[in-house]
Amino acid sequence: MFSFKKVPAVLTVVTLIAACTGCGHNTTTAMTIDDYVVPAGVYLYYLNSSYSNALSQLSSENESLDTTDTKMLQTLYLDNKDIRTWVEDKATELCVDFVTTEKKFDELGLELDAETKEQLESMLEYYWSYYADSMTELGVSEESFRKVMTSSYKSEAVFDHYYEIGAEEGVTEEELQDYYAENNIRAQYVKFDLHDSEGNVLEDSEKAEILELAKKYQNQAEKAYQDGGAEAVMTEMNRIQDDYDYYMTSVSEQEAGIPEEELTTTTAKAETVPTETTTVTDSEDSENPEETTTEVLNSNLDSESDLDAEFESDLDTDLDSNLDSDSETETETVSYTNESIISVINLEDYEDDEEIYYTPSEDVYNQLLSITDTDYGKVYLVEEDEAYYLVTRYAIRDRMTEEDLWNESNIYNARVSKYSDAFEEKMDEWSAILNIQKNDASFKRYDPFKFHVM
Repeated sequence: MFSFKKVPAVLTVVTLIAACTGCGHNTTTAMTIDDYVVPAGVYLYYLNSSYSNALSQLSSENESLDTTDTKMLQTLYLDNKDIRTWVEDKATELCVDFVTTEKKFDELGLELDAETKEQLESMLEYYWSYYADSMTELGVSEESFRKVMTSSYKSEAVFDHYYEIGAEEGVTEEELQDYYAENNIRAQYVKFDLHDSEGNVLEDSEKAEILELAKKYQNQAEKAYQDGGAEAVMTEMNRIQDDYDYYMTSVSEQEAGIPEEELTTTTAKAETVPTETTTVTDSEDSENPEETTTEVLNSNLDSESDLDAEFESDLDTDLDSNLDSDSETETETVSYTNESIISVINLEDYEDDEEIYYTPSEDVYNQLLSITDTDYGKVYLVEEDEAYYLVTRYAIRDRMTEEDLWNESNIYNARVSKYSDAFEEKMDEWSAILNIQKNDASFKRYDPFKFHVM
């Protein structure tokens, strides 16, 4: 629960204030849950959060929805409930979670450590000093505000009590490592965009040239794999990315009409080669100066290139030159700069496929997902209408060290991701036995439709 509260709780402050300034003073209770009296300020805070949530869901279903038309909004439904009921029920649920957290935190005898308290105080001091007047006018006292902010940290402490490594539920680091490895993809890809500088999709002939370039790069990556396995591919993919970046910059500079002498990319290098080879063409060893010049220029080409004559432009000549010269260098330290860690998508978490966001695209994601450990390091070409991709996948466990991926943050995130559902079930069990008594007068007074979140 805390993983969904901590950040939204802070962010809601802004919308709460912007929406509710001028709503009036009120210090009565909103409800009593068991023996815990929920202040009206706490309820108001969660009421606005729930109202914002409702508007977000309604807007996702209807992008043209006028969220300022409160009369119209009152005619709508979510989950077979009218919006007022939906918002009030959600606010009540949040209040119940709040009380459940308070009671369980005390029952377990937990305390916030010094570092957490310092962080909490710093956050409270900042936000309250900035919003004190508006919050007070709304009816949220400093104490109520503190209670809401503190609750997320207490919830985290309760979670850790059960799901910290070696804690009550017996969580082991090995289990978390397995979970992380199974739910994340270590990938590397180079995207070949099929749009011109104005954003228009390239013509088929231009696409064919880019496809030929991508295939040439793929051949080089495959050779690297044969020679040195996945580690060699990492280095080669970095080179490919650098060379393609040079290529795209060259194209942009040419399209912009930048004078040759001002070119900052390899295009300038390629076009100055004839000048540099003048002494060679005039040498006594040369029987045919014109052929000698051609030989010097062609020496920059990739010996394995099978490109057609129309594709052997100055840009491609220079690309090949870079690739060859880099290939002859000594073994370099592998860089992870161009790698991506992509989360595995659980399709069961989505009711609507359109809500799923694939990185970098659905076709690439599915290709990466299909690569098994026996094929890690092999490079695949994915062809789409508006882009081509060279993609490969590596063993993620090779990077799961304290200095790299298996750091404190990722361990924490793995715990939350793996055990948040189990923790929510516990929260539901604890909440189910609580007795809720609503203050009907407060519910009537605090009308969610007076909170216009913009």
